[in-house]
Amino acid sequence: MSPAIVADADVMDLECSGESPLCSPSGVGNVVRALRKGTAAGAGPGAQAVDGAAVAGAEGGKRKRKKKRRRVVINTTFCKYDLVRGIAADNDWIEDANEDGEKGEFNVFWTDSSVAIYRVMRLQNWQRINHFPSMCVIARKTQLANTLAKMRKAFPQHFSFAPRTWSLRSERNNFKKYAQSLPVKRQTFIVKPSAGSQGKGIFLTQDPADLPDEIEDAVIQEYIPKPLLCEDKKFDLRVYALVTSVKCPSIFLFDDGLVRLCTVDYQKPAEDNLNDLQMHLTNYAINRLSENFVFNHDADDGSIGHKRDFAFFNKWLEAEGHSSVKVWTRIEKVIVKTLLAAQPLLAHVYTSCFPHNNDGYTCFEILGFDLLLDQQLRPWLLEVNHSPSFSNYTPLDERIKKGLIAETVKLLNLKTDDRARERDKEKEEFKRRMEAQARRAMAKKSGADDSNEVRELDKEDADADKRRQEQFVEEKRRDEDSLLTNFRRIYPSPDPARQALYEEFMEVAKEVNAPTTTVATAQREQEGRKEREKQREKQEKEEALRRGLTRTRTPPRKREVNAEGADGAGRRTQKQAAMEDALKTEQWQARLERQMERHRRRISLGPRLSVFQLREQYMTVPIGLPSFDDNHQQPDEIPAHHATAQPVAPPKSASHGREPPTTFPLRFHDTSLIGIAAPTNPAAAAHHPDPPRCNPTIQSTRVATTLPHHREPVPLAYVIAPCVMPAPKLQPPIARGLRQLKLS
Repeated sequence: MSPAIVADADVMDLECSGESPLCSPSGVGNVVRALRKGTAAGAGPGAQAVDGAAVAGAEGGKRKRKKKRRRVVINTTFCKYDLVRGIAADNDWIEDANEDGEKGEFNVFWTDSSVAIYRVMRLQNWQRINHFPSMCVIARKTQLANTLAKMRKAFPQHFSFAPRTWSLRSERNNFKKYAQSLPVKRQTFIVKPSAGSQGKGIFLTQDPADLPDEIEDAVIQEYIPKPLLCEDKKFDLRVYALVTSVKCPSIFLFDDGLVRLCTVDYQKPAEDNLNDLQMHLTNYAINRLSENFVFNHDADDGSIGHKRDFAFFNKWLEAEGHSSVKVWTRIEKVIVKTLLAAQPLLAHVYTSCFPHNNDGYTCFEILGFDLLLDQQLRPWLLEVNHSPSFSNYTPLDERIKKGLIAETVKLLNLKTDDRARERDKEKEEFKRRMEAQARRAMAKKSGADDSNEVRELDKEDADADKRRQEQFVEEKRRDEDSLLTNFRRIYPSPDPARQALYEEFMEVAKEVNAPTTTVATAQREQEGRKEREKQREKQEKEEALRRGLTRTRTPPRKREVNAEGADGAGRRTQKQAAMEDALKTEQWQARLERQMERHRRRISLGPRLSVFQLREQYMTVPIGLPSFDDNHQQPDEIPAHHATAQPVAPPKSASHGREPPTTFPLRFHDTSLIGIAAPTNPAAAAHHPDPPRCNPTIQSTRVATTLPHHREPVPLAYVIAPCVMPAPKLQPPIARGLRQLKLS
């Protein structure tokens, strides 16, 4: 027996015993390849090859290929805050290799500015972005005022939490009228840029007349006269809210935030302190430049300095004898009402950016609400920031904002297999869609009452999709609630009465934000309905015809034969055809005769002339005609000065080299409606002492005429007006000229 065969037998024994690592597929493959080499090369090398293969197989069995671990990818190309990148690294996320994100390999796209529509439309269901499209409806001061004003008309008591605001571009006059109607003069107003931030461009005024006309892209608000003071200083609250969906609204309130104090003790606005912004404005960018600003170096102690936290605020309220729970309940209502007022517009833009199978959770956004409390503990909404600052200027800023972003990332609940699960979801949806189409096809093929059956199937499919969406939303909300730590849900509200009121607000918001229907839009909608009705009738006729041809085939009709037999029927058809041909010939001849008659009349009037030829040839028509008495008597002759007064050709234009249209315009629609030139200046009145009676309502022009007793052309002003009178018996040349001047 050859050594190769012996080696093969030994290997088989090892394999059967199960003690050899060659039992693995990689080891068996190595042995087979080694045996082939040994058989070709001889006994010695074959045995060595077998030994080497056995060792390689043993090592291959011990080594296992290390599987590459997938991680969540975030794109922060358009984000300037290192705090966001640090939190992403803490969650073991990696940065997207493609900086602009055009390849779409990221799970999260984080940007500081508002997002463009085209970028949102490219996202898949498994991707997330930190801005909603069209959030400017509440982030811009002008649009926020318009959105809340619509709801204030429907619910004056519930939506009066924002100071009255006017746009200087479109409501400047309304503001001036309001300021003049105030019983108390010298009321204070505050002017803010519509898209400004960090207190830039803000100033106070007590005289609306001092507003420069150059300021347009700005708003003017009522100044809150009696703010709540903390340590004799004015302050406001920066409250953070998280919105994870606008399609099925889901709103959370962060338990911590910033209390921003002014650096100058508050005094009632007056002429001498209107320009002291560090007294009246609470913006951090303005007050940090003050010499009195106190910097907080201890992140755990939020009761020091001019920037503090909500823990200090709640303790201070309780110490002053106020209920912090009542204050935060009012703040929650303000935030929810503001978002629900804009929810229909936000949801409309969102659904227009994504396909119908989108789950509604592709976008999320952290909003910063700036609120001011008055002495009655009533919260006033100053503005909404859709891109609040995440800069860590102080340790307190870093602690609050880091916890805010970290828990936001936690609520997103992103996983590495989101893409694969979304692919499986799309396959299941495609399968359901194909099954639904098959059911419809079978229903149409079945026959009777298929239209009703198809409608029932469509309704069942729509109801099933709605139930699946509701079930998904409920599961998503349960998952979010299970991950809450410092956030708390404020919509949907756990209070049934409050939730019912919120739903009423949302229904009214859909009505007041509905696009206005113009006449043209209504006409297009009506035409569309008519066209759809025609298409539906056509489809029903085709369906009825198809059913008649496929299911119940009626026997063909037998041709009825009259008493004359088949030959008589044939002769009758030929007779009818001959009568139709004769009628068509007669109609054609009549039409030809009418055309010839029109041609003869046109020839009798003479050759066709251009506008300039008509003006030169027929402007000898009298400029003025004498008035007629009630008996409509024809005068014996036309005065000579009427026949000789002719317009003189005006000078040619220097730019175009042709005569400008300033000559006497004649426009005749009928021989009984004649254009009369009535003089309107002393020279013309002296020349035409007896102008005709007419209605001077059409137009006026100035022509140059040569009077009998003047050698040079004299400009005369005439009023061209229609004058209805019996047609006078004119001379044949004049009558022919009038007929040729019938211009429509």
